[in-house]
Amino acid sequence: MTYHLTPQVRVADDMLRPLSEALDLGRFAAHVEASGRLLPRLVLHERVPEITLPPSAARVDGAAVILAVTPRWDPLLFVDVEIPDGSDAIADTLYATWQDRSAMRVGGAPLTEWLDERLHAYRVTAGPADQPPLEFGRNVHQSVFPGAAHAQRLLAEHTSGDAVSQEVVAIVLRGTLNDGTGATLGIRRPETLNNPGQTMVAHGRGVSLIVGYAPPVENAFALAAAGIVNAVAAVHRIRRQAFEALELDRTAVVETTEGARALVTQLSRRLSDLQLDLSFSVEAYADTILIPELLIESFHSSLRDVSALADAVTNTSRIVDRVNAVLATRCVDLETASQEYAEGRDRVLATVIAAGSVIALPPALLLAFFGVNSSDVDPRRSILDVQHYGVAYAIAWLPFVLLIAVGLVARRRVSLSLSASEAVIPDQRRTRRSWLGRSRRDGR
Repeated sequence: MTYHLTPQVRVADDMLRPLSEALDLGRFAAHVEASGRLLPRLVLHERVPEITLPPSAARVDGAAVILAVTPRWDPLLFVDVEIPDGSDAIADTLYATWQDRSAMRVGGAPLTEWLDERLHAYRVTAGPADQPPLEFGRNVHQSVFPGAAHAQRLLAEHTSGDAVSQEVVAIVLRGTLNDGTGATLGIRRPETLNNPGQTMVAHGRGVSLIVGYAPPVENAFALAAAGIVNAVAAVHRIRRQAFEALELDRTAVVETTEGARALVTQLSRRLSDLQLDLSFSVEAYADTILIPELLIESFHSSLRDVSALADAVTNTSRIVDRVNAVLATRCVDLETASQEYAEGRDRVLATVIAAGSVIALPPALLLAFFGVNSSDVDPRRSILDVQHYGVAYAIAWLPFVLLIAVGLVARRRVSLSLSASEAVIPDQRRTRRSWLGRSRRDGR
């Protein structure tokens, strides 16, 4: 059983190991180790002597518990138990561990709490003290590998055709629907993986029944299913976070350039996380290149189709593009605001310089006049004697006063001209609409 857990868990890199140390992958181990940085990596692997499943599940003697994290720190839990033969016991156990998964306990403690304690003991960089406790996510995939006697019976019942028996329906659909007509009921049987009398694979979206394959192939199938589980969970998270980013943009009140810059920075970080999640939590598991083997490719492709992952990736990419468009709009707004601020600052600076020039030039001219050695300047009179030096003051100030007056009049005329243009345009539109109306009435 493969469960997606929340929230994300950051683990020290030196504590992570390839999953081939916990799973017998045979010839597939080389592929897993080569793609180690892209596939989930092992955090802990323990044999639990006592595990309690939900009440309606079969009684089991212990389980193997494996915890792994993806490159984007999504935790995946693998629980391996042995169930007594019989479709009813298997279906009941699958249903219980799917619907009531939080009821599983180890040593009397909930399984997630037990994992939190182990994570702390394994020196996780963000342990239970500074992050929310682990919880079961929405996504799960359960794989069933029947024992020898049960496997022979299933292979004998499915020698040809795509029809599935009532026992297979009960297992794959977790006992939620029984049908004796032999209809497929949406259960997939990949042609490449079904060899009459030798092997059989039947699966739905949440359960895979795998018969007749060696343990390394079974484990590789389980690893492929784990990638699909993680990808679907990441799609849900990306869409939720994209909506939160759009809500942040919609509800943000930006009144200053600094506020706009802070909002753009926050949206940029969220967009970067969304794009990384889309690449390394979804798209990396949407194809079969990580384990390029025909058997694994066939199983992965069939499971990907039944989970509609390809359509989910396409639609989610569009959603992330919308967030990118919102960020681009905010960047344009910020650039416009910055440009307006710069233009306003330049206008103020030019106005101050012009005003300073207007104010400084007349006194400079007067000081130059009073500084010359001329008979027009009486050394016995003060330069503030306006009555005696009125003509000099008039000659120094009058041109600048006239220049200011002409500038104000010209500005007034430009403003009136713009107002008249804005008034004429609506009148022209109304005239055009009236003409079109008359033309329609006249049949032209």
